[in-house]
Amino acid sequence: MPGLGIIAGTGDLPRSVAEEAVSQGYRVVVIALKGFTDPSLEQVADEVDWFKLGQLQKPISFLKSNEIDRVVMAGKIEKSNLLRPWNMRFDRRALHMIRSMKDWRDDTVLAAIADEFLKDGIVIVDMTPWVGKLMAPQRVITRGSPTEKQWKDIEFGRTMARGIGGLDIGQTVVVKNSAVIAVEAIDGTDRAIRRSADLGIRHCVVVKMAKPAQDMRFDVPGIGPSTIDSMVAAKARVLAIEAGKTMIAGHDEMVRNAEKAKIIVVGIPAEGPVRILP
Repeated sequence: MPGLGIIAGTGDLPRSVAEEAVSQGYRVVVIALKGFTDPSLEQVADEVDWFKLGQLQKPISFLKSNEIDRVVMAGKIEKSNLLRPWNMRFDRRALHMIRSMKDWRDDTVLAAIADEFLKDGIVIVDMTPWVGKLMAPQRVITRGSPTEKQWKDIEFGRTMARGIGGLDIGQTVVVKNSAVIAVEAIDGTDRAIRRSADLGIRHCVVVKMAKPAQDMRFDVPGIGPSTIDSMVAAKARVLAIEAGKTMIAGHDEMVRNAEKAKIIVVGIPAEGPVRILP
């Protein structure tokens, strides 16, 4: 039986990946992170062991003992956790890796982790084959359609989001009247949206795009019900996401909550005209 390892962060995504892999006949082995991973994964996976964020050698040894040579990263670990070392348990291997890093950009940290796993013959692979059903379609996903003014803001926001993505700052911008209201940084999408509420600017458009050089092994852009909750708090009106590269967690709940709040969600292409027919 083929095996798949999962490095499981927060949220429902690790379980979705595990369930899909099991349905395809894979033996699933999970590296669970204390304080982050949902314990319900133990009901799905064949093997689960728990580790502290910052450990490297023990998780790698656990995978090798289970003859796992292919791993996916699923679920969110906020980067801010990596900048609070007192909350982590770095082992010698992790400390050696950190000393070799030139900076703390997302791509740098994740590539360094991938290199450490590869030294032991374990390859971190793209997660998208396991979550194809969750990827956003290129269409208006909810009832209604953006207004002409909102389509213009979507196009402007796409340019701005890809710009900050190219600088590895974030993936999301909040815009209104072709002006940037808030930019995602280390705080994540939901908090960036809520920051726009602090300014008292209503009816904004939120645009989330993959980085131009997005490494889908490490970080697949995602939204879910919590994104809609943040938009409700900010009184935002439109959420535009990159089709084919953005996962929708809790799809039915997200759509239901968005339509109840009269929020329009649309999947747009990375390039070309943004306007999509309902």
